[in-house]
Amino acid sequence: MDTGSGTGPEKVVPLREGLFHIPASPDDHGYLIGSKCHNCGYIAFPPVLVCASCVKEDTMRECRLSGKARLDRFTVSHTPNIAVEAPYIQAYVQLEEGPMLYTLIAGVEPRADALQLDQPMEMVIDKIRTDEEGNDVVAWKFRPAEG
Repeated sequence: MDTGSGTGPEKVVPLREGLFHIPASPDDHGYLIGSKCHNCGYIAFPPVLVCASCVKEDTMRECRLSGKARLDRFTVSHTPNIAVEAPYIQAYVQLEEGPMLYTLIAGVEPRADALQLDQPMEMVIDKIRTDEEGNDVVAWKFRPAEG
């Protein structure tokens, strides 16, 4: 990703701070930031302050999520929104660590036969739009896992 070399965007900015790590180099990998309860092991995404399982305060600690998931359900949307041009695939994936999350799908044509339920998926950080200042706004998406 270009971070201001003069030939690309001014910089790369997250859609929302604190939810994912943007790779700083080709050797760096993006990841989702969750929270894990050190009392009962419950894992949440997005991060939370109070454990939803044992309902204890001060037990949640930030954790790095693997980015591995399985496709739970999806649909092809033909209606554009402020972040994405139509058509696109929106889905719910079940993270390997447990949380279910909404995501956009990358890496496949937006067709109903492009994916299969329970298919292995992997998280990527991808551009979703350009803001008013010319910055690339990025967020997480999932794509079919390689291999």
